[in-house]
Amino acid sequence: MTTDKERQIDEMVRRKLHHSRLDDENPREVMMLRIRNILNIIFMLLAVVGAVVYVAYDVPTGGWIIGAAVIVKSVEVALRLFKV
Repeated sequence: MTTDKERQIDEMVRRKLHHSRLDDENPREVMMLRIRNILNIIFMLLAVVGAVVYVAYDVPTGGWIIGAAVIVKSVEVALRLFKV
């Protein structure tokens, strides 16, 4: 037989262990997460392409592409830090 106190503790543990899903978030947070994910994908693609161009073909052009990747990543970090 469980006491009222034990039931309260069990409920608190269940709430603490519950992981929020995208469905649980508000629409603004879901939209921001999608934008940040897209920016991260763009960053990764630019970084890889920039590194390949830098090493294999043209150093200045590769540097510009990597610089663009850094700018994209900076925008993503700013969105995350300032929760715009």
